[in-house]
Amino acid sequence: MSWVEAFFDDPTYDIEYAGLLGDKERTAKEAAFIIRELALSGKDRVLDLACGHGRHALEVAKAVTHVVGYDRTDHFLAHARKQAEELGVANVEFVRGDMRELDYEDEFDAAYNYFTAWGYYCDAENQDVLARVVRALRPGGRFLLEMINRDALLGDFRPRSWQELEDGTVVLVEQRFDFETGRSLTKRIYLRGSDRRTVETDVRLPAPEESVRMFRQAGFARIRLISAPEGGALTAKSWRIAVIGAKE
Repeated sequence: MSWVEAFFDDPTYDIEYAGLLGDKERTAKEAAFIIRELALSGKDRVLDLACGHGRHALEVAKAVTHVVGYDRTDHFLAHARKQAEELGVANVEFVRGDMRELDYEDEFDAAYNYFTAWGYYCDAENQDVLARVVRALRPGGRFLLEMINRDALLGDFRPRSWQELEDGTVVLVEQRFDFETGRSLTKRIYLRGSDRRTVETDVRLPAPEESVRMFRQAGFARIRLISAPEGGALTAKSWRIAVIGAKE
């Protein structure tokens, strides 16, 4: 089992990130950022790559013709479909799939991947995902990739931290950054009573200028870097970054 399966398929994820998942104000702000920076309009078909619980897809759907939320985790998709039904959002569909197998062609006017939901695989696979996104877009289609700003992370690096979840589970986190590979390596230890579970995550975090090169190699043009979700110029203090490119 890969760390991706061990981390996201476990229901503890929903408990650990309950605050973020339930933060409607933050979600609305992030969705507005996506809509603005991708210049979305009512005629657009949009791909939410690694849509998770669908929190952005359900907001973006209000501004466009159709949204496809694409994710590999069944219980995330079940939650998203339930939310869509309860909210009466009919112009969004949720599709199960691995981003490494994304197989659309000239289908979407825009796409986005939000909240560091990229970089989980080896460099060749990560690069191939970007190439698959290019293929999925129509000519002129835009893609927004959002992640932690590597430079800001390293400027405030915390090798150890912990938190207690609502169900009493204590999460101990140890992390390090491998400068040779550009990967953030994290060990998460979950303690509840006598139960102990460990998950190690391994995420590629490219430097901003490297992200631009990867976009260019995948076939994107008119590439820009901005601070997320505020927008505007990227600075050393920008905690999160968005890379945006267009298919020619």
